[in-house]
Amino acid sequence: MAEVIQKIEKQYVGEDCIQMMIPFKKCITILNQDGILFHQMKGSNLLYINKYMEDERRKQFPYYNIPLHNARVGFNVLTYTNQLLEYGKPYIKIGDGKISENYVLKEKDEAVLVNATMEVNKNSKYMTYEEFLKVISKSDDKDEQTYFVYLDGSIPINENEDNLYPFKDFKEAIYNWIQNKLMQNIKDFRDYQEEHSDLVGDYLKENPWFLNYMEACVKNLDLSLMEFNLKIFKDVTLLVIRIKDKDIKIQGIEATFVKEDTFKVDMYDIPVTRYTLEQIKSIPKMNITREPKISLKLNPHVTASDIEEAKQMIRAFRK
Repeated sequence: MAEVIQKIEKQYVGEDCIQMMIPFKKCITILNQDGILFHQMKGSNLLYINKYMEDERRKQFPYYNIPLHNARVGFNVLTYTNQLLEYGKPYIKIGDGKISENYVLKEKDEAVLVNATMEVNKNSKYMTYEEFLKVISKSDDKDEQTYFVYLDGSIPINENEDNLYPFKDFKEAIYNWIQNKLMQNIKDFRDYQEEHSDLVGDYLKENPWFLNYMEACVKNLDLSLMEFNLKIFKDVTLLVIRIKDKDIKIQGIEATFVKEDTFKVDMYDIPVTRYTLEQIKSIPKMNITREPKISLKLNPHVTASDIEEAKQMIRAFRK
């Protein structure tokens, strides 16, 4: 596990939490034992969650008046979100193909935060449809919260042709997706046949029964005839996150539909760590909190007076 600790200076340290700025490139989901705290996908307004804006504790910290800002880092423009992290609670960050954990403990008037890339323990097995459904379905336990997040930080919302949505009529969705894909293949060949006079086009014209036969077979599709090896979940890992009694369990799922009633499922158990101050202090690599440089050009929603207000708060803390 790759771990880095960060010293949080007193202007960002409160009685029961710290404020920190968390960067992301395209999409991110942040959660803890209470559920999803923040979610944003750039360029999309379908789902936006920011519990920070509902928490009055934010007003004690500098830059609370600029909850989101953009900054150039190397060749990339990253977005930074202000978040409140309470002491002794694991916070999970999912986005841009990575999953990591933040854990904060207070030390006098300062705090230390560990940022850890989470370990992954993999195992694979073949499953029937019913067995696979149990792995990705919500529990009947009313005390358990279940969340589904892709490793790129996005959250499945609804089904479409390119995203085999796994939680509603999944078996039928696979059947329809394959059937529609094959019918489109046949249409492409028919269009090619009409528009081209070459070896392939002439062959199809001389053997018109071939495409007719293929179309009849597709209309009566039999998924047991061959192995399709169709990747599920947008070709990225689906994370199934279950929370019960403040305990967080995370399982990554990568699934392939092999053929009728057969799935190859790669499962990744991702343990969540609760750190002690001694454990955190034993980590050799430490970063120091740096004050943000907020560009007015990259942040048209921010004014110079917003930035000056935050700086005045910092100067007041340092007296």
